[in-house]
Amino acid sequence: MDYKESYEALLEAHRKLEEEIEALRLKKNVKNEIVKDMIFKAFHSASQLMAITKFGSGEFVDVNRSFTEALEYSKEEIVGRKPDDIKLFAEIDSSNKFLGMLSRFDDVEDYTIILRTRSGKHKPFIFFTEKVIIEDKAYLLTIYNDVDNLKNKRIRDSSGTVLEEIFETVSSYLALFSYSEDNRFFIVDLNTRVEEVEFISKSEVIGKFVDETPLVYRSKLIELLHHVRITGEAHKLAASPEGDDSEGYYMGFILTSGNILITWEQGHLQKQKEKAYLEHLIDSNPVAIGITDMDGRITMINKEFTRLFGYTAHEALNNYVDDLIVPDDLKEEALKISTIALHKRTEVKETVRIDKSGNRIYVSLIATSIIVNNQPVACIGIYRDVTSERKNQLLQEILYNISSAALNQSAIKDIYPIIVKELSKIWDTDNFFIAIYDNRTGMLSLPFFADEKDEFHEIPAKKTITGWVINNNKSVLLKENDLRVLEDTGEIDLVGTPCKVWMGVPLRADDNIIGVICLQDYHNENKFTREDVLVLEFISNQVAIAIQRRNMLDNLILARQKAEEAAQSKQQFMSTMSHEIRTPLNEVIGITNLLLQGSPREDQMDYIKTLRFSGNHLLTLVNDVLDYNKIESGKIVFEQIPFSLTDFINDIMRSYSFRSRAKNLGFDLIKANDLPENVIGDPIRLNQILSNLLSNALKFTREGCIAVTIRELENTGRVTRMEFTVRDTGIGIPKERQSMIFDSFTQASADTTRHYGGTGLGLAICKKLIELQGGEIVLESEPDKGSTFRFAMSFGIADKEKETATSEPPETYKGLDGKRVLVAEDNRINFFVANKFLTGWGIIVTHAENGKVALELLEKEDFDLVIMDLHMPVLDGIEATRIIRNSENPSISSIPVIALTAAIMSESHDKINDLNINDYVLKPFKPRDLFDKIARHIR
Repeated sequence: MDYKESYEALLEAHRKLEEEIEALRLKKNVKNEIVKDMIFKAFHSASQLMAITKFGSGEFVDVNRSFTEALEYSKEEIVGRKPDDIKLFAEIDSSNKFLGMLSRFDDVEDYTIILRTRSGKHKPFIFFTEKVIIEDKAYLLTIYNDVDNLKNKRIRDSSGTVLEEIFETVSSYLALFSYSEDNRFFIVDLNTRVEEVEFISKSEVIGKFVDETPLVYRSKLIELLHHVRITGEAHKLAASPEGDDSEGYYMGFILTSGNILITWEQGHLQKQKEKAYLEHLIDSNPVAIGITDMDGRITMINKEFTRLFGYTAHEALNNYVDDLIVPDDLKEEALKISTIALHKRTEVKETVRIDKSGNRIYVSLIATSIIVNNQPVACIGIYRDVTSERKNQLLQEILYNISSAALNQSAIKDIYPIIVKELSKIWDTDNFFIAIYDNRTGMLSLPFFADEKDEFHEIPAKKTITGWVINNNKSVLLKENDLRVLEDTGEIDLVGTPCKVWMGVPLRADDNIIGVICLQDYHNENKFTREDVLVLEFISNQVAIAIQRRNMLDNLILARQKAEEAAQSKQQFMSTMSHEIRTPLNEVIGITNLLLQGSPREDQMDYIKTLRFSGNHLLTLVNDVLDYNKIESGKIVFEQIPFSLTDFINDIMRSYSFRSRAKNLGFDLIKANDLPENVIGDPIRLNQILSNLLSNALKFTREGCIAVTIRELENTGRVTRMEFTVRDTGIGIPKERQSMIFDSFTQASADTTRHYGGTGLGLAICKKLIELQGGEIVLESEPDKGSTFRFAMSFGIADKEKETATSEPPETYKGLDGKRVLVAEDNRINFFVANKFLTGWGIIVTHAENGKVALELLEKEDFDLVIMDLHMPVLDGIEATRIIRNSENPSISSIPVIALTAAIMSESHDKINDLNINDYVLKPFKPRDLFDKIARHIR
């Protein structure tokens, strides 16, 4: 080899050597960069206080966030300064000792020192420091640990905690390996990304040798571990056994501790595979998906997007999604949705989009952003077609509104505009009519008719399209040619302007056709479809039901109005009867009472008593009729007042034993067991029940006896339930008639009234009064052997305070001398009777013929009480009392008012419930009752 060749060979060897040196230098730089990156992440994410200072001068180069927060400095206040500049060490001796140790050793550990915060607080720390080389320069890395938290831990353990934090916070693949003395690798730590890539569980492999875990099958990983350990250099190796990048790349680095750190990154083929998998996943999704960039340009769509909106990928890509599928009237809404998605929020909304042909589609939209490194990089829209769901929902809404209209509208004519309004939610109703068919006359009435060309109100059904639908009983969709064929065959005669399409369905109710509902169009024969016919047919069934229901309701309302008018007439009649009958009765009984107080002769006494008996009997008959009317109208009210049961029983005994002896009948009143002395209830109604039963017993018993038995069935201490039995030996009641005698105006036989008298209301009233108080009446009877009536009722048990209220009223009529009473009464005989009693009690009486005169007298004179007849001419007592209560004069507005009326009080209740009337006296009045009420309320 000559000189020249030797020289060239030397140059080539030198060139290769330089390439190898450059390659080594590049490897070293890569390693240094990775190491620097790992140190930076560990340094700034650690929870311990960490600082980097220049080795010689101690000047701070960098500190982490934990350091600045604990010592109350900002980073700018520390970097470039020395510990003495900020008086970091609280003890000078400790500081000098620490610096002396650093001059002899490259690292110091487990050394205790006290640091001073910016505010002057002293905090003890245990720290670890060592010399590190960064870019060929020496620095000190110092880690401070709080003494209180780490008393029993060593600095090396704390360093392990920092590493653990790195492993948990870094999302990239990180696995830490070490090796034993027998050259076996074992797993020190790994993070969740390693678990995902290698399909292993951290808890199952940590601390184990690699050959004891599934990682033993990762041959390239094992190869890399050996290579890094032997060479001590960072190295990158394909993870696939074939050496390609289909499974990505492993990268290994050796740490200063001797442990090996392995990371991993995806390969190009793997990225393509994952991208293809993602694209397939999106493309096969059953909902439409569109992905846009930050400007709203479409970057990807799937097959369902094309099927729903009609755009191919070529037509859609790089176009603005809002321009393609958002209707003009919803542009602003779409912008708001995009804005929300870009702010990392998800928007879910039902809205409308349009397809390529401009058809509106109801969609459920989910709009959200794609986040990379905590920043939105794209938006994804997921569209689900809800047109059918929306249509079904709309249909249900239409049916509900039509049905509600049938119930709520006051007249049938008010329903038709609502039907049109509801149908307009689906179809154009500019040419729409509802025809109602009368099969008796064969006529069609058009309660609603809207048409842009014609106008009809009523037409014969014969030969019309509507009549043809009715006759054939089927729904139709007839286009222009279909109509022409029907006309040519003579089945119909076209009435009005010819149309392009005619859709009609029968209105069916209870298998009867009551009419037809129709939509037509003059311009587009494709306006309606067969599906529209089915929908209209479905709606028409509800329309027919609604119309029929409204007609039924109208009939019911009319019937109710008539019933109410009849009831009102009955009530008014009974009120008039009450007043007209009780008024002369008041005169008869009042004068009778006056005659009895006038010490009549003995022969006159018989006549007066007979007169009083006849008056009372007539009053009983009137009361039966009027009380029954009150019960039937539901206006009866039961009092709950304390009364003496003993006195009540004694009164019954005295009254009916006397009447029984007059007919030569025996009379017994039996207490079957101990009874309460005083009870709470309605003594008047109880007396009415027993009086009716005992009057019947006396009426229908010719010989024998009558017995009343009272038995306590139950006593709870507050409530007693008692059974009353009335037994007679009278004519009895046949079994077949027993269920009828409690009916109104019914008696046991047709000639009962003729032989025994009565109205046939007594037992009906008894039954009602007992049932309204929670009881039940039972009858046991045989012809010619007598009858037994049995009923049970509950009463409260009066306490001692209430018992004292039931004491007998005074026998004398004293205490009203000199009191001034104004009596407003239009009937002179009634006033004559009342005046006799009042003046007899020492009262000074002033008479007013009507309410107007009464008001004038009240303005002129002072009175202690007003007795006000409610039914008077000119101004009745109700309006007069209302004026009194509204008077500005306190002496007038507060004057006691006792209403005196011959009417049933419940009939006037609605008029007088706000008048604050002090009390009521019903004509014909009992003198004792009138006296007590005057004495109770008079000034």
